[in-house]
Amino acid sequence: MSVTIPKSHLDLVERPIFGVFTTISPQGNPENTIVWFSWDGQYILVNTADGRRKPKNVRANPKVALTVLDPDNAFRWLDVRGEVVEIVEDVDYKNINAHARRYTGQDEYYGNAAPAELKGKETRLIFKILPHRVVTFPG
Repeated sequence: MSVTIPKSHLDLVERPIFGVFTTISPQGNPENTIVWFSWDGQYILVNTADGRRKPKNVRANPKVALTVLDPDNAFRWLDVRGEVVEIVEDVDYKNINAHARRYTGQDEYYGNAAPAELKGKETRLIFKILPHRVVTFPG
């Protein structure tokens, strides 16, 4: 069963705000990472490079969380708990470039947010996160 983001906090996934992405290590320990993300109306999309800890953790345990704190009001936040239901390759870097535009205003991720020499050397992955529980404050 999936849930959606309430209208009262929808702006927190529509604005370019950094999120705290939590995965579980194979040893059972939570690991937090600051990430760029987007919302497509059904899934939270988080982009990463294959070979990093996040994909290893998600492949071992697809249960994840994303917390977004309103930068204008620390007493307003959103916590999305869910599951990575699909990991897809970011062909032609379309998703990471969309995230670069969203967060930096630059059209290309490589050569702006990341070194240009990494382009073509990394396999970018998109985690499609289906929300199962959404907690907001104020609720």
